[in-house]
Amino acid sequence: MRNINQTDIQTLLDKNAIEELVYQWDYLTDERIGSDELIDSFCTNDVIYDAGPLGRTEGKEAFIEAAREIFDKELLFTRHMRHNPIIDVDGDEATGKWYADIPSITGNGKAVWIQGTYELGFRRVNGNWKISKYTFEFSYMTDFAKGWVKEPFIEGVPGELNWQPESIEQ
Repeated sequence: MRNINQTDIQTLLDKNAIEELVYQWDYLTDERIGSDELIDSFCTNDVIYDAGPLGRTEGKEAFIEAAREIFDKELLFTRHMRHNPIIDVDGDEATGKWYADIPSITGNGKAVWIQGTYELGFRRVNGNWKISKYTFEFSYMTDFAKGWVKEPFIEGVPGELNWQPESIEQ
């Protein structure tokens, strides 16, 4: 049996704190708590945001503007369901990766399914973990009624598939 040392315990505590940060972020985002306060509290000043067709920014202020656009106009309702986390901690830096399924309603009232992968970077600042890199890669964003096999990407959302829809029985 392996001996557990203080480093192992600290790593577990750090991973737990990072998971808690991410899940709090999702709940607050879904409840539409103000982007300004959310990003200011949870992110580093130099945070990088990249969500492909939804935009890319550098810095808190730019991320705040992008979030306002996305959650005030593009996605009026979301429910983030993250799963399969992989978190690596290296001192005061960490990375995390999650799959996410996000039922949503677009700005024009269309119900959609979003699925993709979040890859985040974290930095410990004054003893607290903060998000330093926030990326999302779409696997699909599809009309709720049509489904992701018939229509992997709704109009206006470019994407590339690593599978062939014709090969799947519908």
